[in-house]
Amino acid sequence: KPDTEIIKSVAVLPFVDMSPQKDQEYFCDGMTEDLINRLSKLQQLRVPARTSAFYFKGKTENIQEIGDKLKVQTVLEGSVQKSGDRLRITAQLINVSDGYHLWSEKYDRGLNDIFTIQDDISTAIVNALKLKLMPKEIEKISERPIDDIKAYDCYLKAERLILRYDEKSLDSALVYLKTGIDIMGDNAQLYAGMAYVYW
Repeated sequence: KPDTEIIKSVAVLPFVDMSPQKDQEYFCDGMTEDLINRLSKLQQLRVPARTSAFYFKGKTENIQEIGDKLKVQTVLEGSVQKSGDRLRITAQLINVSDGYHLWSEKYDRGLNDIFTIQDDISTAIVNALKLKLMPKEIEKISERPIDDIKAYDCYLKAERLILRYDEKSLDSALVYLKTGIDIMGDNAQLYAGMAYVYW
């Protein structure tokens, strides 16, 4: 285990939906969660859990206040603009102590590139924080439990519905998860989602 003095920290704030129809909140939340999950696998990086990060969704605290409450050194924030098969994603890593950018980027790509964008953002954070990864960590940060964009979209819609915890939403979530399995066949994450719905 690395010395705690060199462990760095980043809070991934919920990405903001900048789409024309304002109907991509589920996609923004899903992307945020995926980045949290990826970065949480790194031994040298402390990442606040989803519940803590999503507390700040839609709120107006400045970066210093957020950093103080979450006890992190850096904050990742961004936005998603999705129109048809096109994506525009912006992301910026901010140093809490002075409010300056450590890294920022804008991605204008096709929807099928979402997984590559997530890879790029994760790698950029690792590089900006000067983390040295073990080979197994490099593999983990690039894992894609669902690698089909249509199945992934079904999963994100289901995940949002599950959090409503009512019968109608859970039934709809199950339909999305089954559709995802129909698209790509057996998949552990989609089955795990179904198990949670049944539970």
